[in-house]
Amino acid sequence: MAELGVQKENVDNLRRSDATTVSVLVADLLRLHIERIETACVADLFALADAQLPSALSADLKNWATRASRDIVDLPEGPSRRAFLAEVGSLPAGKVANRLREAIKGMAGNGSAETIATLDELARAWEAEEAENVVLPTRPTKTVTGASAAAASAAPRKAVGAPKRGFAAKTPAADVDPRRAAFVRDDAVSRLKEYGEKGLKESIFVAGIKHRSPFKDMTEAEIKSELRRLERERKVKHTGERWMIR
Repeated sequence: MAELGVQKENVDNLRRSDATTVSVLVADLLRLHIERIETACVADLFALADAQLPSALSADLKNWATRASRDIVDLPEGPSRRAFLAEVGSLPAGKVANRLREAIKGMAGNGSAETIATLDELARAWEAEEAENVVLPTRPTKTVTGASAAAASAAPRKAVGAPKRGFAAKTPAADVDPRRAAFVRDDAVSRLKEYGEKGLKESIFVAGIKHRSPFKDMTEAEIKSELRRLERERKVKHTGERWMIR
């Protein structure tokens, strides 16, 4: 669908991720024209725009879907339009959200005979199968029951102090491998520069760094530790629940 040689972006599992993760994963996608995004991913974004989501995320997706709908209608007759329709046609009908279906039907107003025939074929497939409703999973929260709290308080507590003889104290992962700290610092600063004074909400910001990290065992505590170090160095600042570049 995109120009020859142009790399198209794709993010898997959008329909199976929780809202916080989706916010991180789509942040860059929502800035792109549909021709820069894989068609299956475009379909996922349209489906999410129809889903029940937190207000800020829902507004971002709906605004993108409105722009993308216009871009779809404006696709010129020729290879780009034919490729897009062929790729949509290869998707299971249930994966094509109602909002995306309406946008594609809008092509009929400036379509060739070939486009009209393709649209009729797609319409028949969509009539036979409704678009699926997307319900994102929620992040599990730990609850402490009365019984488990009582058991925890009754359990013997380990003495706090110097490590036992013969055992080395645990060293933070970032100190063992300085590449981890370097990644967090570089990624954090470059991302915050993109958002300027607006900054990013901490939960989304930290989740994004963790998702992009090449170190799969990286923890949120490790990331926040480096962010606080950057704050002490006056390279970033933390206000309320948001991080911003200085």
